[in-house]
Amino acid sequence: MDDEKRRLLDCEKRAVGLLARREHSRLELARKLADRGFSTDEVDPVLDRLVEEGWQSDRRYAESLIRARAARRYGPDRISNELAQQGVDEGVVSEAFAAEPQDWAELAREQLLARFREPPADFPDRARRHRHLVRRGFPPELSHELAGWWPKDEDRSDPDRF
Repeated sequence: MDDEKRRLLDCEKRAVGLLARREHSRLELARKLADRGFSTDEVDPVLDRLVEEGWQSDRRYAESLIRARAARRYGPDRISNELAQQGVDEGVVSEAFAAEPQDWAELAREQLLARFREPPADFPDRARRHRHLVRRGFPPELSHELAGWWPKDEDRSDPDRF
């Protein structure tokens, strides 16, 4: 076996090893392989084959990231931005959001309850909540709508509600 084939096999072995741990976007995988000393000429054919065989999928990666970030109560804007930074196509991101439906308003309410312990007292307090939700990646319109929200006492007594 010549040196070039051995190098391609090593590149593929490392790529599969990375994918065995968790999903990666194509761009993220290419960066990690480049950091390990593989050239673009070696990485591209390996990644093409992995995509063709179903080992690597940007759609699967996007769905996985959406689930993980939503579980940590991050909003759709932040998740979309993170996926764009990882080189995931906008169309793939839209499909992944459609495949992983979330109640973003409910998630934002949960985040407010986790972060703040009492209802908003005044305008600066509502503004603080609004900024917090926007930083967490919730749309500004939703953040504005929920900035003054607080559950009624009977809602808070039901532990499954929030």
